[in-house]
Amino acid sequence: MENMKLFPSKTVVGVTGGIACGKSTVCERFRKLGWEVISTDSLVHYFLDQNHQVKNKIFSHLGPEIKDEKGNIDKGELARVVFKDPSERTWLENLLHPKVREKWISTIKLSSKEKFVVEIPLLFENNLDELFTNTISVYASSGIQNKRLHKRGLSDSEINSRISAQMPLTEKSERANFVILADCIPEFLDPQIKIFLSHL
Repeated sequence: MENMKLFPSKTVVGVTGGIACGKSTVCERFRKLGWEVISTDSLVHYFLDQNHQVKNKIFSHLGPEIKDEKGNIDKGELARVVFKDPSERTWLENLLHPKVREKWISTIKLSSKEKFVVEIPLLFENNLDELFTNTISVYASSGIQNKRLHKRGLSDSEINSRISAQMPLTEKSERANFVILADCIPEFLDPQIKIFLSHL
């Protein structure tokens, strides 16, 4: 298995699922159990905020209107652009994904820790299954997804474009080694995680 070649003697679990399904909440429960957690969304924000090469490429490609008043990337505007135009989303993913992947892989390799959870929204879309000891898909109903995204200030059209940009939740659930239901209160996640860990 590819995971054994990349991370010998380490357990690396990939956590995925749809937008606003509760991936970060699940990862936080793992953190409380002593697992190291890596969020690829956080790494994306790091590259957008701190990596001058990435920032300059985005400014050059998308123009000055993508800058905020401080001269940084306006992430809200960037999201609007890439979710409106699939070709722009592909361009941005091709820029960021290899850098993000290299970063989290090197972090695990260099760490003395043995148990890792990596939160990757597009795990199956990018066929990264083989990099992990096991995969978890976090599931929430469309009603819960919409409710959570409305709370984040997204419009119906923005919600639809972001959900449609990802693999259907049913397909992610079929591909994952384990499915966690996250429609519920966070405390209900613990027994589900306990069952998952008993099968590791």
